[in-house]
Amino acid sequence: MTARGPRANDFWRARLSRRTLLRDGVVGGAGLVAAALIGGGDDDDAGPLPAARATATQVASSTDAATPAASPDETATPSPQAPSGGVPRGGTFKVHAWFTPASLDPHRTQDFTTKGAATYVYSSLFKQIPVVFDEVPNPEMGGDLVESWEFTPDHDRLTMTLVPNAKFTAPINRTVDSEDVRFSVNRFRGLEGHEPAPNHNQLDFILGMETPDARTMTFHMTPLARVLWRLADMFNMHVMPRETGTAFDPNATMVGSGPFIWEDFKQGVSFRVARNPEWFRGPDVPYVDAVEEVTLAPLMALTQFQGGGVDFLILPTPDYVPALVRAYPEGQIQPRKALGFVYLGFGEPRDGSAPWADPRVRRAISLTLNRADMITALYNVDGLEEVGLDVADRVAWHNILPAGYRGQSVDPQTDAKTSQWIRYDVAEARKLLEAAGHGDGFDVTYNYTAAFGPAWIQETEVIPQLVSEIGIRFQTRVVDYASEYVTNTFRGKFEGIALHLQAFPGLEDYLSEMYTHPGAAGSNLSKVEDAAIAAAIDDINTTFDTDERNEKVRNIQRDLLIDPMWYVPSVGWQLDWIGLSERAGVPDAWHGNGRGGYQSYGFPWWWLEASG
Repeated sequence: MTARGPRANDFWRARLSRRTLLRDGVVGGAGLVAAALIGGGDDDDAGPLPAARATATQVASSTDAATPAASPDETATPSPQAPSGGVPRGGTFKVHAWFTPASLDPHRTQDFTTKGAATYVYSSLFKQIPVVFDEVPNPEMGGDLVESWEFTPDHDRLTMTLVPNAKFTAPINRTVDSEDVRFSVNRFRGLEGHEPAPNHNQLDFILGMETPDARTMTFHMTPLARVLWRLADMFNMHVMPRETGTAFDPNATMVGSGPFIWEDFKQGVSFRVARNPEWFRGPDVPYVDAVEEVTLAPLMALTQFQGGGVDFLILPTPDYVPALVRAYPEGQIQPRKALGFVYLGFGEPRDGSAPWADPRVRRAISLTLNRADMITALYNVDGLEEVGLDVADRVAWHNILPAGYRGQSVDPQTDAKTSQWIRYDVAEARKLLEAAGHGDGFDVTYNYTAAFGPAWIQETEVIPQLVSEIGIRFQTRVVDYASEYVTNTFRGKFEGIALHLQAFPGLEDYLSEMYTHPGAAGSNLSKVEDAAIAAAIDDINTTFDTDERNEKVRNIQRDLLIDPMWYVPSVGWQLDWIGLSERAGVPDAWHGNGRGGYQSYGFPWWWLEASG
């Protein structure tokens, strides 16, 4: 294929590595962090990388003021976005992926590759509404299969009406109805003889369900402020036909009512979905004939991108961006908010005998993290700003809950209460460790998976070097993502300390997932059991006034979470970068809430220029 722009080899010769930058004195202020990054191995030897993440992105202002996060009580489904003027149709949109789905049944795993692939094919009841970069996260949800909905005043019932024209593709070939929704709810929750989904607790608020006719459903519920998000989240319930398991094997293929039809799957290589001509949001969309996700290592992905073989490129780390901007000006490099939270969680033994059972030890670990230098190095702030890409204003410090959530996040750099333990102060950290009886430090197993990409791996490698300044010696243990991280580590079953990544569109969700439901997949990974915290979270989740709820979210961080510090925040997963080929057309509003789902709310409205 003819390359557009400089040859790929020219790009790689021109790329400035972190080693070169430090050796030549270009990166000055990153200190120990930069040195740690350089000592962490070559960028290109990072190992297996993730598929397009279960997180799109976050990070904006870290101030308390701003737009509230709301859940509409009653609203109509928004009209699909579309660019003005004529839109070219056809072609195959080629997407760079780190790896293919580990399995195909979305109700039987929490693997983000499976969930993302399923979102092409299966519809949900609700969906995210994409927005422009600066408006992320968008608290509003729109209907997907649901045409209209209404809550009762006390929020204990939700009545929904399905769109009339949603249809399952072959071999089902019939209209989606309310009994399919009942089947999917029961299958996800493990009712009526079904195996429960690993995260079935996400829908525990549903107490019962009525289906008076084919298009109408009423959920009887425990009142919950963020019901619509729970029903929109791609990690929760995809609506599957009630013939699942009889008319087709969900472990071998996917059959849904979404924008695309499952077409081809080569494990470890690629998968392909074709345009669904009978999609209920059509007939104009999807604009493309097909989407193909291809598994590519970093070097090959960049080569393919420059040669026109990839339309959607996930940049491995920010270090790759400046040289790519210079080498391939025809392409489009765009920021993507990640809405994620990287943090340390604490594992076994949890009987009080471990050093980290003492909150002073957890605080000491936090005080060793030089977050300012970490951000400068990990997000390549200087390098990106040299080529005109704004980074500093888009990345903030995580607090005990993550940064970037308007109206909810608390900036530890300006907040007197939380800054006590979220700052850089090695001397104070040593005092805390001494007071806790561990003045000589200690050895501890440090668990993480390599599955979230090179930028993640850089962060995992920096942290042990920082905590070693106070004598805490992390013994690194890299766990396999599919066989151990998903099944054990991400359920809180691990020895020592683990680095975790989670992403949600609202801090209410982090509170529920990090401090309640110990033992559930992806929930409460430090096994926190604190009655006061749990009661405060229940109060937040049943506060329906947005401003009042946001105030409670800010206050719980200061009043109940910061002192025990059950989790230690790092800096990661706020901002990443994607490359779009010169033929790729995207609407202005394409950013989601950080939990994936762009396969249904985004890609149907993307297009390929005919000249490509």
